[in-house]
Amino acid sequence: MPPLMLNRLRATSMELTISALSPDEKYALISDCVVPRPIAWINSQNMAGIVNVAPFSYFNIVSNEPMIVSVSINRRHDNAMLKDTARNILQTGECVVHLPSRGHAPQVNASAAAFAPNESEATALGLALIPSIAVKPPRLADCGVALECRLHMHIEVGDPVVADLILLEVVHLGVADDLMVDGRIHPEPLDPLSRLGGPDYAVVGERFVIQRQK
Repeated sequence: MPPLMLNRLRATSMELTISALSPDEKYALISDCVVPRPIAWINSQNMAGIVNVAPFSYFNIVSNEPMIVSVSINRRHDNAMLKDTARNILQTGECVVHLPSRGHAPQVNASAAAFAPNESEATALGLALIPSIAVKPPRLADCGVALECRLHMHIEVGDPVVADLILLEVVHLGVADDLMVDGRIHPEPLDPLSRLGGPDYAVVGERFVIQRQK
């Protein structure tokens, strides 16, 4: 196998001092750099039982044993208060993380709007719910992958706090039958939706295989 050809640094480049950038500039640049980002479409439930549905793209895997995923939820810009999803998870200790598909894009985008804490996005957007197996918050009926989770750890980020990094242990996994191929969840039938920078979304394009060297 020939050695991998790596792109060399361009002869001229823009050097950015992070401390000189505004928060909006930092957000734009980091979200342009770290792409594509998987989307966690999270169902949580407040103490009154109202179901909150919201998408987050600061989301990834932490470990497989125990099976833990992470989601970072920025606090509200106007008052640095916890967002509804973070507050619900911290109060109840549970949520359901869904992996949305291409067809969910309009609903994912709509659920990112600022709803009142006592207003359910599921009701407002007509999202059908079904009972979960291991946690109290229900699942979205139309999503093919649902990770039922319990709170593992909460880390406040920044001083003053600007975000809540939440580690979630997956205690049950629901997968639609048509997404499983030889015991694996394949990207083509799942057709996962992901985020790029700004208002841009993406789906899986060309896929290729490189075997790990032993």
